[in-house]
Amino acid sequence: MRLRPLFLTLAILAPVAAGVWWLQRPQAHPATLDPRVGQRLADPATLASAARIQIQADNRTLGFTRSAEGRWSLDGTPALPADLSRLGRLSSDLVTPKIERFVTANPSRIASLELDQAQISYFDAGGKPLLALDLGKNADGGGRFLRFNAEPKAYLSRLNVNLDATPESWRDTTLVAGLKSADIASLTLQFPDTPNRVTFSRPAADKPWTSPATPAGQQVKAGLLDTQAGNLATLRYINLAPNLDPGVIAARILPREASFTTFSGRIVKITFARAAELPAPPAPAPKEGETAPPPPPPAPPRPVYVELTDTQPDALLVAAARTHAFEINEWIFTGLPAKSSDAFEPVPAPPAAAAAPVSVTTPPLTAPTPAP
Repeated sequence: MRLRPLFLTLAILAPVAAGVWWLQRPQAHPATLDPRVGQRLADPATLASAARIQIQADNRTLGFTRSAEGRWSLDGTPALPADLSRLGRLSSDLVTPKIERFVTANPSRIASLELDQAQISYFDAGGKPLLALDLGKNADGGGRFLRFNAEPKAYLSRLNVNLDATPESWRDTTLVAGLKSADIASLTLQFPDTPNRVTFSRPAADKPWTSPATPAGQQVKAGLLDTQAGNLATLRYINLAPNLDPGVIAARILPREASFTTFSGRIVKITFARAAELPAPPAPAPKEGETAPPPPPPAPPRPVYVELTDTQPDALLVAAARTHAFEINEWIFTGLPAKSSDAFEPVPAPPAAAAAPVSVTTPPLTAPTPAP
C-alpha cells in the first residue's frame, strides 16, 4: 500500500477543512460582552408600570389599555373588560425565564429564525416602549428564539408562551362581577303562567328558602333555587350583537325578568330576551310513486340576550350595552322554571310513629296462700 499519496492528500485537506470550519463557526459572543445573557427576559416592575399592551400574531393586532383606576380593557368597539387572570399569566410567563445565550448577529441566520411569528410590546402612559419582543420558532434542543426591540441580535430563552390576537380569548365575560351563589339573600322570578312575580328568600346561605307564595302543603324546592342562584350570580356572556340587529330587536318582544338581592344589599335585575322560534319549514310533497322524503331539520334555536340593571354597575359593560346586546348560553334561560308550580314540591310526610314496644317480661311468680 502506498502511504505517501494518502499523507499528501490529508496534508492538503486538513488545512482546507480547518479554514471552512473557521469561516462557518458559531459567532463567539461571551456573556461578559452581552449583559442580557443570564438576566430575566422581562423585569416585573417594568411590566407592572405598563399602561398599554399590544400583541401581534396570525396577521392580527390586539391592544389592551389600562385606565387611571387600573382597569384593563380590550381595544375595540365596544371596549370590553380584559381577562386579568390571563394578562397576569402572560406577565408571569415573561418574567420567569432567563436569557440562556446569545445566538447570532448574522442577518442571514436571523432571517432563518422566523422572528416574525409573534410580537408583544408593553408601553408606558406616554407611549414609550418598555418592552418589545419578537418571537421566533422553537429551537431543536428546547427554548425559543427571540430578539429585543427589532435589534440585529437574536437570543435563546426557555420561554413558554402561546400568543394569539383573538379578542374572544382575552375577554372577561363576567356580567355580574364579584358574586357567588352564597351571597344571594332573595330571588324574584317572573313566570309565563302568572302575572305575579314570586319572591324566594332565606335568612342565611345555610338556611332553607321560603316564599309567601308557597301553596298549602308544599315547600320551596331547595335544589332548584340553589341552582338558579348559582346561574344568575355567575352569569357570563358568550357573544355580542349590535342593538339594531334584527335578531336582537325581535328578541326584545318577549322579555322575561329575574332579579336578586344580596345579603349586602346589592340589587341586580336581569332581563332575558329570546325571539319566538321560527316555524318548521313544510316537508316537500312526494312525487307520485315515490317515498316521502324525510322532513327538513328544525331551525337552530334563537339566541338568548340579556340586559342588566345593577346597583354596582360595571362602567365598561354599561357603556357597551348602549350599542350592543350580550348573548348568553341558552341553557341558563331554558333552565328557568317554566311555571310557578315548578318551584314547589309537596312537604314530605312525617315518618310513621313507631309502634309501642311489646313487653316480653314474665310477671313475677307468687306463692299461693294456704287455706286456713
